[in-house]
Amino acid sequence: MDHFVKLDRLPDGYDFPADLKDRIWFDAAAHKLGYHGYMSKADFDRLSQPTRDWGFRRALEDLFRQCVPEVGSAPQGSRRLLGVFTRLIAPR
Repeated sequence: MDHFVKLDRLPDGYDFPADLKDRIWFDAAAHKLGYHGYMSKADFDRLSQPTRDWGFRRALEDLFRQCVPEVGSAPQGSRRLLGVFTRLIAPR
């Protein structure tokens, strides 16, 4: 799955690590930073470490959050409503 965040530009002189170039890209015309698949914390660290551009690092952090599935996320839609009723009537 591909994930995207808004980013106006890459930091001056910034280049993606060679082994991650097939997973991360920047579309200058669309102002989007994209990543394909799961981003590990180690990958995030390697991508953010070479620069102190806080705008880029913030966008990369937002992208990282999208690329990591949430553990124990709240149920969506009707399952959430069912969960409320179950808690109300379940014996304690």
